[in-house]
Amino acid sequence: MQPALQITDLTVAYSEKPVLWKVDLTVPQGTLMAIVGPNGAGKTTLIKAALGLVRTVTGQTRIYGQPYATQRQLVGYVPQRGSVDWDFPTSVLDVVMMGRYASLGWLRRPGRRERDLALAALDQVRMTDFAHRQISQLSGGQQQRVFLARALVQDARIYFMDEPFQGVDAVTERAMIAILRELRAAGKTVVVVHHDLQTVPEYFDSVGLINVRRIAVGPVAQVFTEANLRATYGGRIAFLGNDAYAQPGAPHIATAGD
Repeated sequence: MQPALQITDLTVAYSEKPVLWKVDLTVPQGTLMAIVGPNGAGKTTLIKAALGLVRTVTGQTRIYGQPYATQRQLVGYVPQRGSVDWDFPTSVLDVVMMGRYASLGWLRRPGRRERDLALAALDQVRMTDFAHRQISQLSGGQQQRVFLARALVQDARIYFMDEPFQGVDAVTERAMIAILRELRAAGKTVVVVHHDLQTVPEYFDSVGLINVRRIAVGPVAQVFTEANLRATYGGRIAFLGNDAYAQPGAPHIATAGD
């Protein structure tokens, strides 16, 4: 079976300073994977490079065995909330319907079917009552739900999400991870840039640890180890043994330096 995502020899540099260096990453189909590392490790850059949003020095990305440029219709993307102009005068429903534009093309306007799909996605993230509200009137957690709905309406096969739980409350986070698990159960693949080490064993099947270079990639039970985390975070981390959510042998993380 072709991997959902295969990144090979990826190098990205800003002003000649490497942000990512010869990174290889393979994500099997039907996997819920976390991308983890300290601030400045290149996590967001990894996703943006895979999606062709930043220039690469070397490397290639394949989606289900084909170059990304030919597979765009299979990909959904949830960017960081802070990268969006939330003062733009548009409604929640319109933002979600934007997720259908790639399927419609530039010459067709969204119609009843697109509206129905958008409303169904809003219902899935429990935001139906906010459909006609201006996006500037939403809380941070509500904005994240809207962007998740926009990705869902694309009906993609692989989703890239950049810190989707940032700024949301615990109830919203649990609701969102339940949706991600539904996507996985439907055979979809989800790659999430994630900062909360404590929830990695509970939320994800696989993890990619990076700090400019790839440290380790694989199933959480095998890769999310004290040795690998110390290699990723440079020792700025404290371990207190196992907790109730961890896989057998996985560390309990008390603190992590950014």
